[in-house]
Amino acid sequence: MLCLPTFLLVLLDLGCAQATRYLGRVNPATKELTWSGTGLVFSFTGTSADVSLRSVSGTNSIEMVIDDGTPIVTDNVVGSSIATPSNLTEGTHSVLIRKKSEALFGSIFIGDISTSGTLGNSTETPSRRLQIIGDSISVGYGLDGEYPCTNTAALEDAPQTYGALTARNLSADWDIVAWSGKGLVRNIVNPGYEDDVLMPEIWTRYGANDANDSYTFPAADAPDVVVINLGTNDFSYVATNSTTGATYAARDPISPAVYTAGIVNFVQIIQSHYADADIFITSSPLLSDTYPTAEDAQHTTQSNAIIEAIKELGNKTHFVDFPTQDSSNNNIGCDYHPSASTHESMAVILTAAIQDIIS
Repeated sequence: MLCLPTFLLVLLDLGCAQATRYLGRVNPATKELTWSGTGLVFSFTGTSADVSLRSVSGTNSIEMVIDDGTPIVTDNVVGSSIATPSNLTEGTHSVLIRKKSEALFGSIFIGDISTSGTLGNSTETPSRRLQIIGDSISVGYGLDGEYPCTNTAALEDAPQTYGALTARNLSADWDIVAWSGKGLVRNIVNPGYEDDVLMPEIWTRYGANDANDSYTFPAADAPDVVVINLGTNDFSYVATNSTTGATYAARDPISPAVYTAGIVNFVQIIQSHYADADIFITSSPLLSDTYPTAEDAQHTTQSNAIIEAIKELGNKTHFVDFPTQDSSNNNIGCDYHPSASTHESMAVILTAAIQDIIS
């Protein structure tokens, strides 16, 4: 079926729909971009294209990549559309749009696509798929900032996270299901505000704002590799008094056995949906063996707890050790989160670990 030419609107739900492919977990009923890195890819012949927006909530940063070129970054999506430059060379072009920021900042509701010419076939779908489950590290919290700084939607950068970089190294498609502050068995220490919704529950959502258990796990989107990077928030227990600035223990340190059991339970749930996937469980680069105390030895404690879980889980589960980040020379992003260079180093480690297992 031919797409209609010359500035005629191409409806995504009609015969030309195959020309557009959503990236990441995007509920086709809502076409809402929520998760970090969600987006769409399409191709067209002409000099310009325009993606209409049904609505936008909150603040959202995106990047647009045309013909595999340098990303065009928008720090705050506003208005009724996302448009390519209007003076592209006449010819066939590929357009890839991804959210840089995470769900808690806002959502983008995709409408229709119009072009100056004809909508074509989308770029080829990679044969491999990588899913990253995590927290603020995995969404790229503060990645584009330099400490000291306050994280914003503009400073998050999902396409430059360790997960996205690893996927590119492996020529794989990727999606991120992650939320800042969330944990495996408990969320970040936050006195006065209790939030019991944990990542294993959030992982069952189609869009980040959809109901729990709304995701349908379509077979075509099943990942070959699942990466779990959770624990930074579970291991947090020190809070800061907002008046005096003094730190104090707001709750007990996590029990390693409880954390191990949480890993086992979550991985078994994942395996019930993705039986063929290899699952890589990582340590956190934000945990060290000196903070809050040397007695806690949080990085080693977490690593050992993961190893114990893998012993119980058996085949197709693997441990990846991300060393504590190097914070020298101000090599950190906002709120002590990994910088772009740290994400690059993490991607090298994760890529090698996956390549050791999967040919």
